[in-house]
Amino acid sequence: CDDPIYINPENGYKITSFLEGVRPCDPLNVSDLKKCMNLLKKFHQMELTVDHEFDIFKQIEFYESLWEGAPSIYRDYQKTKENVLSLKPYIEAHAGKKVLTHIDAVPDNFLFCAGEDGEQLQLTDWEYAGMGDYANDFGTYVVCCECSDEEALRALEHYFDRKPTFEEVRHNFAYVALAGWCW
Repeated sequence: CDDPIYINPENGYKITSFLEGVRPCDPLNVSDLKKCMNLLKKFHQMELTVDHEFDIFKQIEFYESLWEGAPSIYRDYQKTKENVLSLKPYIEAHAGKKVLTHIDAVPDNFLFCAGEDGEQLQLTDWEYAGMGDYANDFGTYVVCCECSDEEALRALEHYFDRKPTFEEVRHNFAYVALAGWCW
């Protein structure tokens, strides 16, 4: 991730080193996709911990509270909400070990930059990070890249370095639905 030069403990503002020759991930570039999924998997496998969780259901409740009782501008919001909430029992029953998740694993936060040994990849923008299911990151990536089902399956194959099982596909696609609704 970024190499901070300064972090203000009062407001969280930070200053990082300027990166030369930076480009974001191109989700249509198979090489970029492989590298990004590999980085996410390595990150999740590090088993880093923090003292707070990211609960996507609570995040959605928070966003709804900002409406202060006003209805959604989307006619089908309530039906969509019911459909997505119907996934909650499945997600809770199949929750795996919580790992540190980035939560904002969008293409623009995967930065390719010039390094001593060629192009390096880093993940930036950690404001939402917290303990949670690894599939949060996959879901956000797929939604923000507007992946087709085929592209999402390809990304999942790159994440696992193999064809995912039916259960792995179902688990990760449940988080695609959650991310689509939340973000």
